[in-house]
Amino acid sequence: MKRRATRLWVALIVCASAPGAVAAEPPPSDADGRPDEDALFGGAGGEDDARPDEDALFGGGDDNATPSTSGDGRPSEDSIFGGGPVMAPPAGAGQAGSGDLLEDPLSIGGQLYLRLAGQIYDRGSAGSQALSMPNLLDLYLDARPEERVRGFFSGRLYYDPTIADGDTDALGNPRGKARVLVDQLWIKTDIARSVFVTLGQERIKWGASRIWNPTDFVNATFRDPLAIFDERTGVPMLKLLIPVDTWNFYLIGLLGGASRFDEPGVAFRIEKAFSASEVSLSGTAGKGRRTAFGADLSTALGPFDLTAEVAVSDERDTLQYSGTFSFDPITLPDSEAYGKWAARFSAGLQYAFKPNDDDVQYLGVEYFYNPLGADDPDLYPWLLMSGDFLPFYLGQHYLALVWAVPGPGDWDEATFSLSNIGNLSDRTFVTRLDFSVVLHTRLRLEAYAQAHYGQRGGELRFALDVPDLPAIPGVLPDGVDAFSVPAPAVLLGLNLRISI
Repeated sequence: MKRRATRLWVALIVCASAPGAVAAEPPPSDADGRPDEDALFGGAGGEDDARPDEDALFGGGDDNATPSTSGDGRPSEDSIFGGGPVMAPPAGAGQAGSGDLLEDPLSIGGQLYLRLAGQIYDRGSAGSQALSMPNLLDLYLDARPEERVRGFFSGRLYYDPTIADGDTDALGNPRGKARVLVDQLWIKTDIARSVFVTLGQERIKWGASRIWNPTDFVNATFRDPLAIFDERTGVPMLKLLIPVDTWNFYLIGLLGGASRFDEPGVAFRIEKAFSASEVSLSGTAGKGRRTAFGADLSTALGPFDLTAEVAVSDERDTLQYSGTFSFDPITLPDSEAYGKWAARFSAGLQYAFKPNDDDVQYLGVEYFYNPLGADDPDLYPWLLMSGDFLPFYLGQHYLALVWAVPGPGDWDEATFSLSNIGNLSDRTFVTRLDFSVVLHTRLRLEAYAQAHYGQRGGELRFALDVPDLPAIPGVLPDGVDAFSVPAPAVLLGLNLRISI
């Protein structure tokens, strides 16, 4: 069935490019990114402390606001060297003995993360429901040969023993049991203690909002807000940081996929801190990238924290689809260029309160507006086939609610969070309950339950029913037997992770 499904995708794309077809080539992929809130859905700030702060729970801050140890047990590269707290001078600035060798120039560590998940769909027998074990191992080498030089490498191994040889995904693409990735590989140093240089592949995130970051221009993919921590790898770059009092100035050359002198992209960011606020301006341009500019804000309003960001990008060549998509008979949607610049906007409000003298809880709400999103879920199968199906950026209006409860009562080592994300455009929703607890100081147990509901076929309850299709000479010589992709109903997970 999966091979037949693959032939169907190919056939429809062939139909789209045939004479008289109404659909055109899809636009190049967007460069927007997503936030890095490590514990938004049940994670915590650090391995040693089960009571995360508000930034850990809601994913606050930009790439320079990370703690000394990240939520996945790795040291934060920005707190190691050349970053640190927002607007603080980079580590090593103004210190004596810059050429001295350090006593411990190399440290080795990482994390081992074992994950077991069961996906229950709205159709099928109990025995046919999906089981997966997407384990990962992260290892890093952290070299500090002298005070003003630092090198860092981290690699990641994915291993899922539930994948059998020859398995394919729903579209017929082969699945591998194991794969290895380079997460980070960089060197940091400085020029006259005034310009701080990073060369290599580094993890980075821009934007003030907790879930949707339209101003995160440097990452090539969006972050999955339902992931317990950000699994995206680093961005190849040459980064210059110039801190001046309460200002930070960044200039970045984006080197990913650039094999010629005219192919690197460029990005900039300017950050300014006030007494209770931070504001930033950023932008990006270059060959193969959409020119975009953005601004973000985070500020305190009494017991509330307000975050907001807006990004304006050149979408004049981006295709917008309308009309009807159907399998029987095969009908493809119309397409036309968006024809103008587009403004994406996100805003959130977080509130911390004490239900009693010993505990603190957090409530958060965030809204996202995306004018490029689809307004008709019947077009989703076509967006999937054309490569424009972008989870959590697919619709036009989104809303998220979060309630986080760290260390309630005598459960000082535990954290609970209840989260809900809704695509208001197609009225589909996902609600998730997370629980995590620290065992034996370095061992963390995580469990979660996630429910999908709303309109069947919408983004967060996506399903696909394909009828029998007759043979089409030169396109579908054998036809396609009917098949279905069921909608997700419930996802259950159990994880164990340790720092190495």
